[in-house]
Amino acid sequence: MGRLPFSNSSILGSTISISLILLCWASAARAELPAYNTQIPTVFSGKLQKFTAPGAGDFNIYVSGPENAKAALVMIHEWWGLNPHIKGLADDLGKLGYRTYAVDLYNGKLTDNADTATMYMKMDDPDKSMAKLRAAITEAAKNHGKVATIGWCFGGGWSLKASLAEPEKVNATVIYYGALVSDPAELKKLTGPVLGIFGTQDKWITPESVEAFKEGLATAKVENIIKSYDADHAFANPSGARFKEEPAQDAWRTTLEFLAVHLLGQKKAK
Repeated sequence: MGRLPFSNSSILGSTISISLILLCWASAARAELPAYNTQIPTVFSGKLQKFTAPGAGDFNIYVSGPENAKAALVMIHEWWGLNPHIKGLADDLGKLGYRTYAVDLYNGKLTDNADTATMYMKMDDPDKSMAKLRAAITEAAKNHGKVATIGWCFGGGWSLKASLAEPEKVNATVIYYGALVSDPAELKKLTGPVLGIFGTQDKWITPESVEAFKEGLATAKVENIIKSYDADHAFANPSGARFKEEPAQDAWRTTLEFLAVHLLGQKKAK
């Protein structure tokens, strides 16, 4: 047999070169994603709109993004209420082409005091809140191709509960350090993938509860990405004392990639 015109070392070198090129492309694509805005906005591009839900009456949703968007996000605020931080995120996601529906579960109440936030959270009527979220999901699904829920803290738990309540209308779920469900029989209701963002120092949503959630998703055969950072609860809130920019930025990029893949049909970065 004649000698091949190339050696094993040249094959290995070419393979490494191609791998490096692909890695550079993936890194460049990720770098093009907009950074997480750590400034609390004072000017907004969306507007509050009044909706009505059976069992909940009139309530407001902060709506942003193009009316003809191919995908929509139903957003749920933290225990502080529908504040400028969440409205700003709705605007940021709207600028990326999503129609965003940030639901006000507190009927206009806002606070930056933890004791008051605790009181508001305890006052929350779960039946009325679920009715509001069902109405928002129905509105989003009626007008746009695909829908995801996304929430932070108090809203993270509601993001999961809303997806479980309307699994045929929700295509993806994003949870930032929110209350979890670990029962596979419940989780198997989900028809779309889950992204979970957590902190290993979190005393509320503990690493143990996150691990149980992961096991439940695996048993239920629900596609998922679970990311746990060396950070505390609410590490992605730039107005909070536990804000940690590096994991917040990485979590945001991961969120944008996840939504682009599962709502817009973009290919996963290698």
